[in-house]
Amino acid sequence: MLLSPAPHCEPQLEGGAAAHRSEVVNVVGPQPVRGSVRRRATGGTPAGIRRAVRASCPRVAPAATGSSTSAKRFTEQVLRLLLEVVDRRRSSAHLRAFTDAKALAAINTMLAQDSAPDRTLGTATLTRVHLTPAQGDAAEVFASYQRGPRTLAIAGRIESSKDSWRLVAVRMF
Repeated sequence: MLLSPAPHCEPQLEGGAAAHRSEVVNVVGPQPVRGSVRRRATGGTPAGIRRAVRASCPRVAPAATGSSTSAKRFTEQVLRLLLEVVDRRRSSAHLRAFTDAKALAAINTMLAQDSAPDRTLGTATLTRVHLTPAQGDAAEVFASYQRGPRTLAIAGRIESSKDSWRLVAVRMF
């Protein structure tokens, strides 16, 4: 297969000379597969590999539906509050009742350094929240939020203590 060269976009060298480039590039493309190719209905993963992966994953007992519902509700509430704090529509003191001291310190540091991701693109809006149960009364939090045309992410951890949930770790991307 022959390709024509890409347009030359670099500035000329000192003295007005242009950099030397070859005119035609020879490229060897992928070879066609001969014989019948049978696609698997599961997206290409063989059954033996799927069984091995399932067997190696730790089995976590499903949380009670009431507990998972309250955890999801808490997570959505605290992440919306976090986005309001990062947008400087609220004070970080509003998060004190819902977060661990170390997580709050990390948030305050991010605010002091003005290192919130793409804050100049506009107001942040929470779009999706996912929870994955962890050992004990804890869950890993994965969320996405929209800021202008960009989609960004939040990762964190919540833990249950005394009939309530607390955000103990948070990271914004």
